[in-house]
Amino acid sequence: MTEMRALLRFPAQRKLVVANCPVPEPGSNGLLVKTGYSLVSPGTEFQQVSQTRASLLRKAWQRPDLVALVFSHLKSEGLNRTRQRVENRLAHPMPMGYCAMGRVVATGDNISRFTPGQRVAIAGMGSANHAEWNRVPVNLTCPIPDAVSDQAAPFATLYALALHSLRQGETVIGHQIAVIGAGLIGRLVAETAYAAGAKVTIIEPDPTRRHLASESSTYKCTDRAQDAAANRFDSVYICTQSTKPHRLIDEAARLCRDRGIIVCVGDVPPNGTRKKLYEKEITIRQTRSYGPGRYDPNYEARGEDYPIGHVRWTINRNMEAALDLMADGRLDPSPLITSEISFSEIADHFAKGSDPSQLGTLVRYDEDQPPLQTTRTGNSRRHPRHKANTENHIKLGLIGAGNYLGGSLLPILRKHDKIQITACCSQTGLAAVSLLQKLGGVKAHASVKSLLEQPDINSVLITTRHDSHATLAAQAVAAGKHVWVEKPLAIDHAGLNLLREHAHTDAPGRIFMVGHNRRYAPMSEKLREKIPTGIKQFRYRIRTRPLPSDHWVRRSGQGGRTIGEISHFIDLIISLTNSELIKLTCQWIDRKAGDSIWQMVFADGSYGEVSYLQGNRHDPKEMLEIDAPNFTACLLDWKKLEINGRVVMRNRLAQDKGQAAAIDTFARAITSTLPPVLIPSIMDEIDLMARILRAANTGIDQ
Repeated sequence: MTEMRALLRFPAQRKLVVANCPVPEPGSNGLLVKTGYSLVSPGTEFQQVSQTRASLLRKAWQRPDLVALVFSHLKSEGLNRTRQRVENRLAHPMPMGYCAMGRVVATGDNISRFTPGQRVAIAGMGSANHAEWNRVPVNLTCPIPDAVSDQAAPFATLYALALHSLRQGETVIGHQIAVIGAGLIGRLVAETAYAAGAKVTIIEPDPTRRHLASESSTYKCTDRAQDAAANRFDSVYICTQSTKPHRLIDEAARLCRDRGIIVCVGDVPPNGTRKKLYEKEITIRQTRSYGPGRYDPNYEARGEDYPIGHVRWTINRNMEAALDLMADGRLDPSPLITSEISFSEIADHFAKGSDPSQLGTLVRYDEDQPPLQTTRTGNSRRHPRHKANTENHIKLGLIGAGNYLGGSLLPILRKHDKIQITACCSQTGLAAVSLLQKLGGVKAHASVKSLLEQPDINSVLITTRHDSHATLAAQAVAAGKHVWVEKPLAIDHAGLNLLREHAHTDAPGRIFMVGHNRRYAPMSEKLREKIPTGIKQFRYRIRTRPLPSDHWVRRSGQGGRTIGEISHFIDLIISLTNSELIKLTCQWIDRKAGDSIWQMVFADGSYGEVSYLQGNRHDPKEMLEIDAPNFTACLLDWKKLEINGRVVMRNRLAQDKGQAAAIDTFARAITSTLPPVLIPSIMDEIDLMARILRAANTGIDQ
């Protein structure tokens, strides 16, 4: 089986559908799980559905990242390119669900403590989806004790959230606590607090939910916070949402004892009247998901656990505790299961809208599917070679389906008369699904191996994250494909060595191109026409804008922003000198920030310098100045080119950094017998990246 069904929301189309997707691979630090049951968390998920169906104006209000994208790119890239970027972001499908259970089908190379067939509880938005198969990080996966039923196991995620909330509220045996909101999350917090020995009062204005809560003699129930005793509670847990969050905090503050704690479990801004909070010295805390480790890529993506002596209760340990408490009978989610539906009914379930009488809805998956034939993943697997197609048409496979591909390259690829996009793949397969909405006749793959084995694909374009470029490029070369790989070619020498090994044996006759598009830009072509021979001086000034702290480029293992970009600018200067680079040096000013000065000496005596530094929003991002006897040139932000004081080219509406010309050069090199004059050889690209890495690490490369 290569395809599965998954519940996806498409923000651009304002709809929620069950769509066909590729079955994902487990990845090195994850597992592939065949879903048995998933759980609908009504508060979170119906809110997501509402956001999906919102107007574009409301989406902009809800998505400040899109507003920032418009303002940051409109001036430099123009209206059309900015619109394409925004539409690409909105076109990405988003999975639904975050609580499920199933059986392990396959494990990644680094996983040894799980075996195929084992029952597991899985957690996490984007991991424990309403889907027939799920790729789940190892630290979001927990074995299910025999005493816990399949129907109860999906609650492990929400119980973990409740346990983490109680630890945020420092609730212990004998405490008096109030829970505002008797939805599914509120009920789970109340049940878990009671199991911990606390006395619980539930405050719920909705009569249906209040009645359901009052059926248990465990809790006191009231409809208004004003009816509960003031100055009594050690902790107050806000498990609801309100159009007046300020009022919720004030009500909770009235209930708290001196130095009590308010825990915002729901989507509640922690704002209240200062006087009420000040007089009791009340602490307000947020609950960030199911425990420490959530949103930490080292914990989730890499599977690195926190030492138990330093972080006692991680996500995984909270899930394990919840499952143990269910096995012992001290936690029992069965009263909270108000309905059970089959997966084929899930879209209709969300179409009906939220119902206060519905708490936990279990989604049951079919059990009659044949077992998936899959194996552990690995990076050293050699793909069977296929002779590249030399006809005048390119059958292109896309590896990676991120924002750069969708916003910048895809609009160009779709218009090219020599290129036919026939396949695409992404890490989870979901990003590739968005391309299926735009392109007809394209097959989505979750496996690079599967894509490279297709004999009708003669070329691939790689736009994945930086740490995978060299490995994927080596696999594509070994499979006999023409290759376009985005910069950087590699982030370490190990990746270059792997690529070098295949370049010697598998690359002849294949076009290999790194996405150094600036050398192909029209302004670069004009400079090559006008620039004199002999000694020249190049001063290339790059002023970067800060990246968000959680941007993937800043993660360890991605090489850093400078290594990811610097080859762009060095390559352009090399292409303009038409002389051998004999010396490259790097002086770091602030390596963590990426601030650095790169200097080049060429065989003809020319000299180049790239200053790659942080700048402010008023600085031009790129400025290249060239000096030679009786010659000056200044290229400003790819919008204006001056030669000898006269403007010779101007892009008034948008920058042209050469992406379209670069793709056309790649296509012509594949479909024509003419030599690709402007395309450096694969060995030249490997050598340049090796020199950049050596200079970055030692300061100098000669």
